Amino acid sequence: MIAEDFNREEVLRYLDRESAVARATHGRMAVLVLELRRVDRLQALLKGPPAALTMALALERIRKVLRPDDRVASINDDEVCIVLPRLAHPTQAILAAVKVLRALDRPIAHDGGTAVLRPCVGIATVPEQGYDPAELLMGADVARRIAATREEGYHVAQAEDTVESEVYRGLDLELERAIRANELEVSYLPQVDLLTGKPVAAEAVIRWRHATAGDVPAETIVGIAERTGLIGSLTVWALNAVLRHAAAMAAAGGTVPRFSVNLSTRTLTDVELPTVVDQSMKTWGVDPRTITLEITESSMIADAERSMAMLTRLKGVGVQLAIDDFGTGYSSLAYLKRFPLDELKIDRLFVTGLLTDHGDRQIVRSVINLAHNFDLRAVAEGVEDAATLEELRRMGCDLAQGYAVSPPLGEKAFQEWWSGTLSRG
Repeated sequence: MIAEDFNREEVLRYLDRESAVARATHGRMAVLVLELRRVDRLQALLKGPPAALTMALALERIRKVLRPDDRVASINDDEVCIVLPRLAHPTQAILAAVKVLRALDRPIAHDGGTAVLRPCVGIATVPEQGYDPAELLMGADVARRIAATREEGYHVAQAEDTVESEVYRGLDLELERAIRANELEVSYLPQVDLLTGKPVAAEAVIRWRHATAGDVPAETIVGIAERTGLIGSLTVWALNAVLRHAAAMAAAGGTVPRFSVNLSTRTLTDVELPTVVDQSMKTWGVDPRTITLEITESSMIADAERSMAMLTRLKGVGVQLAIDDFGTGYSSLAYLKRFPLDELKIDRLFVTGLLTDHGDRQIVRSVINLAHNFDLRAVAEGVEDAATLEELRRMGCDLAQGYAVSPPLGEKAFQEWWSGTLSRG
């Protein structure tokens, strides 16, 4: 493991060598750019050396969670470049990013004070992003800027990222007004029971149809809300929008689906959340058993004891609880046994490769079996085709969502789809 102060030229030379090896061997690798947000603000207060010490202590934590052959370089006061050579699968880069973010989650204490970091990680992978060292580093850097707006704190570089980052710049000041003016929307991603083929549930997804930026995706909205302190207001808005819809469907008669609402990492620290959820259920007259609250695996285990207390209180309200993106957060069997859960959602990264990648297939099968061993539902995310849907059914997966079932639907379109699908069944 190398962890030193490198400049960009030295990093580029090292990347040139490793990318050449990857090209020659048809191998995989990844470049991560990590920003230790708030280090730059602390520097003015800590007057130099303590800020350098903060970086040194952060690097020490990073080294402990990476492999011996991974390379770590401090390329300026608040940025770190990590090179992950010889990867077996691109998801390893995401797993490494999650481990690094978790390692930096706790405040860094030293004689000069305590540094509370808000790190974010951009990821560029080989061969997906090519082999050119400068392009890889730039791709990871652009992804890092996008990661700063995402709840999970990381982002894998995509071709459209440069355009996206420019378009969404400046939305921070507009989100509060959009929430107050009720300009946000909720789309619904239907879920079907794989045994019966019938629709049973739907995941609520926030959308913002912005006049100049176009359709702003949910992860960007949540990232802005996290950064600007609006996440509480956004969560209350989303929950009440879903409950209003559920109440309207119940009033119209017929079967009402179980609706899922995502909770952000920051929301889990709000001690008032269970009270807000309970009051909202009573206001709209919705049975809490028909609402599932989803949390990501990484947020659940970032502070296990606090999460346990919060989830226990939410369970007391009567709602159901699900772990979203399961398989990327290193949770243990002990956590699954302790937490009052109802559902595991298999991350789309593994579902996408189900038919073509042996490793992904084994992971999906293991998660399904694990869920059933703990009396939980197994839900597959990101199912894009009928063949994958059928294979999941054969493997015993309980529910599935994705374009093979239905694309996200607006409120009216979802009600029509729901009624039509039930009547055909």
